[in-house]
Amino acid sequence: MTGVIASLIIVFFFSHSNTGMIQAEKDVPEETLILADKQESVSIQSIFFGKQNFLYFGSLDSSKNDLDQVEKFVQWFDKSAPGDSQFVFISLTPEKDEQKDLQDRFGRLSEKILLLKPASSSAALELARSFGIQAYIQPDSGDMKYKTALIWVDDSPKIRGIFPKIPEKPDSIDLPSLLVRAKEVP
Repeated sequence: MTGVIASLIIVFFFSHSNTGMIQAEKDVPEETLILADKQESVSIQSIFFGKQNFLYFGSLDSSKNDLDQVEKFVQWFDKSAPGDSQFVFISLTPEKDEQKDLQDRFGRLSEKILLLKPASSSAALELARSFGIQAYIQPDSGDMKYKTALIWVDDSPKIRGIFPKIPEKPDSIDLPSLLVRAKEVP
């Protein structure tokens, strides 16, 4: 009984923390993607396994301000994240996005970002949806639409949380506290 009460208290505090995160618990899908810097096929689960991950789906030629927000987040992540963590960028436009584009857009920070490319844009949209991201092609214009979000994938690998907005103040994310809480929740 004490264990149940302790679990409920942990879940209560986790769900009421001020991170802007929606708690989740979902297995990472089994997919094979291209690791852009080495041009080799990799299992997405092997990329996430054993590391704490922040994941972003997007396009490197995006006109949205989301890449500025991603850059700000990666700067914080570079300074604050534990050594067993990584930032993963999955391209929604894999036919266009290359490692060089990542380097051109993020400069030195590109070394801190792992770029993965699905086989096609349609495969990328399907994968994004399997992670809980709203992503689709508008039928009338053919334009791609997607919601900007960060996804936290733990080391097991499971999807543990979705940040529907990239935090304006990334240091509001108490990463060590989230990691401890995730390990405690059954």
